[in-house]
Amino acid sequence: MKNMKNLDFKNDEMNELFLNVAKAENEEDFVKAQIQVAEALQEKIISEAKNFALEENMTIEAMKARGLNILTNEETQFYNEVISKGGFDGLEKLMPVTVIDRIFKDIEAEHPLLAKIQFVNTTGITRWLARKSDAEGAVWGKIGEEIKKKLDNSFEIIDTTVNKLSAFIPISKDMLALGPVWIDKFVRVLLSESIAIGLEKAIITGTGVDQPVGMLKDITKPFESSTGYPDKEAVALKDLKPPTLGKSVMKPLVDNKVKTIDTVLLVTNPGDYWEKIFPQTTVMSADGHYQFNVLPINADIVQSAFVPSGKLIACIPNDYFMGIGFKEQVKFSDEYHFLEDERIYIQKLAGHGKPIENKSFLVFDISAMAVPTA
Repeated sequence: MKNMKNLDFKNDEMNELFLNVAKAENEEDFVKAQIQVAEALQEKIISEAKNFALEENMTIEAMKARGLNILTNEETQFYNEVISKGGFDGLEKLMPVTVIDRIFKDIEAEHPLLAKIQFVNTTGITRWLARKSDAEGAVWGKIGEEIKKKLDNSFEIIDTTVNKLSAFIPISKDMLALGPVWIDKFVRVLLSESIAIGLEKAIITGTGVDQPVGMLKDITKPFESSTGYPDKEAVALKDLKPPTLGKSVMKPLVDNKVKTIDTVLLVTNPGDYWEKIFPQTTVMSADGHYQFNVLPINADIVQSAFVPSGKLIACIPNDYFMGIGFKEQVKFSDEYHFLEDERIYIQKLAGHGKPIENKSFLVFDISAMAVPTA
């Protein structure tokens, strides 16, 4: 989805609309926010399609530059059926797996956090075997119960159907009139961004109640049926200097680990990044150019609006598992109908996510972090 930046689809207005979806506190606000996103996106795509039709010599490269795909026969047949039926209602087929694959590739391309963790497309899968970070190595000796026990403790079976993530797809007659290629683009952009925001919010803050368990949560503490897991206690982090990072970040992350950890991920609120992290990680090179995100440890920095202000997460991202997949066809919803020429459809995904190893996710308080003034 990187090429879509050239089309101004990810401008501030669209970003704000997508964030409103994630911030919705009840189902009604959630649906309204999704409708607003879809309507704004449809307007942009319809406008672009009209301009596209006026141009000549539109090559495959020109189509790709506009985020359009050369559809497979199966994809074309699927979208033509959508057009003939006037929407997704009555379609018995699942969305083609090639479309689903593109949606997940778009998600990873545009959302660095989702590209760092164990993000798995579990379409058609109900259970996933996840390897724990502190898995035992091979053991010399006679085969017995103790060895079997160690091997069993090295893996965790995760039910990928525990929770559902819903995305609404309002589609107008004007949108249907554009044809398969443009409908494909609309569906991919809308679903990939809606799904990604829902996932990112859960991966950071999820309580475990009807949603994944977030990085901020302490899975060693008792689970409450109404509130889920409690937040981890945030430890003060005074700066990003080598002694502090070595003692407070790297040592706790590598302690008692079988494997050597070379790379970590720092997840921070955008506001905190620019105020506290950016000044400490921006240096001028010998040739007079600034270099960004320079740290004395091998770490990547990712911004997420869902990290609370004043907090920073340091983690081994591969120790977080998130599996989600398309489990059923797009269905017409009778509950929501906002415009006469528009039908509201719902795409439900099933999945689950959680930290595989609690010690791989540290939460720090950076509210009083020292920042250089010059």
